[in-house]
Amino acid sequence: MQHIKEFDRFARSYQNYKIIQSRVAKHLVHNCSYHGKRILDLGAGSGEVWRNITWPYELFVAADASEDMLRLHPEVDRKVLCNFDETSCFEELAHFHFDQIFAASSLQWSSSLDKVFERIALITPNVALALFSANTFKTIHQLAALRSPIYAKEEIVEKLNKYFSVNIETKEYKLFFSDKLDLFRYIKRSGVSQGVKRLSYKEMKRLIESYPYHYLEFEVVFAWSKE
Repeated sequence: MQHIKEFDRFARSYQNYKIIQSRVAKHLVHNCSYHGKRILDLGAGSGEVWRNITWPYELFVAADASEDMLRLHPEVDRKVLCNFDETSCFEELAHFHFDQIFAASSLQWSSSLDKVFERIALITPNVALALFSANTFKTIHQLAALRSPIYAKEEIVEKLNKYFSVNIETKEYKLFFSDKLDLFRYIKRSGVSQGVKRLSYKEMKRLIESYPYHYLEFEVVFAWSKE
């Protein structure tokens, strides 16, 4: 999972570039009608889900594949270093007996959403999930003739409905920048995109010159368990 390396490399500067991720986590938590007592945050990063939880709980476990990101996470009951694409991760987490699982801006990087969703569903039906879709950076990918490295909205929705009984919302965001260099600097440091990093210097220069907007496009699929 290449994104883990990028998050590690820019872990500290990531704190300054997580604008959309913070908004996603806030929307995910604040619109969650089920308030679990034993909570797991998969791909917890630097703690945006935890910061938005306002109800009392018995246990909060932050799990992430990046040790550097977990160091940035506020102290909680337990931090677990593990990769959600590996069976051993869920074996390690199973004994906590969670009654709710959150994942904000992380699961789109899974090499197999089917397997991850199946493993989550075996733990609890109560989920609150948010995944960036392939329409994130849509115009950039079109101009550069790149295929998005993450899942299309339709595939995410299909797999969610396969494993969970959920209410689904698709939300679009635009993040504006003062100039294009800041815009492309954000792409490099935010941890959201991998496809653009495959471009050569000349290709990236042409893309910067041809990109028509002063904003970036994001699309996020939200899913909350039904009552």
